[in-house]
Amino acid sequence: MVNKQDDRSRQRAREDYLKAIYHLGDGQPVKAVDLARHLRVSRASVSKLRRVLERDGLITTARKRIEALRLTPEGLALAVRMVRRHRLVETFLHRSLAVPLDRVHTDAEKIEHTISDDIARRLAAFLGNPTSDPHGHLIPQSLSKLSAAHDAPLVAILPGVAIVVSAVDDDDPKVMRKLVALGVLPGLRATVLAGPAHAVRLQSARQTISLPRAAAASVRCRAA
Repeated sequence: MVNKQDDRSRQRAREDYLKAIYHLGDGQPVKAVDLARHLRVSRASVSKLRRVLERDGLITTARKRIEALRLTPEGLALAVRMVRRHRLVETFLHRSLAVPLDRVHTDAEKIEHTISDDIARRLAAFLGNPTSDPHGHLIPQSLSKLSAAHDAPLVAILPGVAIVVSAVDDDDPKVMRKLVALGVLPGLRATVLAGPAHAVRLQSARQTISLPRAAAASVRCRAA
């Protein structure tokens, strides 16, 4: 008798690992220790699933003392499909169901593994084929359009520079709630007044915003 629950768990693990390598590597090999830290699993767990991913032709491993993992073309294609599903689900949850921004990431992590590519296409059409999710992250349309321009972290912007917030990291609900409360979300236009010794201060219209350094590190922006 086939244990369907175990099959689903293994499939989800494969998809999570590939997506994590995609996010961490940005096209470059990823160290096993960094992958374990990102996924909050043991090195032994990474080693075990690494062998499965290699066997399935989804990753290659650099045979060095510190092994680095790289996606194969097949692994990259699956990772991009998962990123696309995730960001479409986030967009649907926020736009259509009014799920708060600090919750959509966690909820989408669960749902993305249960929908097919056909459902993802229908979801995209229903939403009007959005190009970015509510956090400002690009929704990849194909392997030829994997990511947007590499905007700068807010903590790296010098005082006096006018900026537009392009994206915010979504993996820490507490930080996300802080950004929502302060209105520091994609599309915000502001001028950097000071930072980032302890906090970054922004001037947006007539409002002065003081953003703790930890929260400012989660904000990406471009010159206005």
